[in-house]
Amino acid sequence: MSGKSPAPDRSGKVFILAGTSHEYSIARRKLGLNPAGAFWLAGPKLLAGLKRPKVYRYGTWQTLARIKEIEEAMRAADAEVIELT
Repeated sequence: MSGKSPAPDRSGKVFILAGTSHEYSIARRKLGLNPAGAFWLAGPKLLAGLKRPKVYRYGTWQTLARIKEIEEAMRAADAEVIELT
């Protein structure tokens, strides 16, 4: 046994690009999703290997420290980006 937990299945999931965990929770509730149905997109690695993931942008997402890397990962994955208000 490797001792590592298996990676969560990200296929078919929704990603929320939000500046804070509180904003992530608000956006998730607005979308009617439970925590297992939406990932907080706080870093680019979550999108690795995915094609056309659905990403909702909400709140102060522009303030994330790694926003340039996240945006590049979104472009590479050809993400469907939706503004949530």
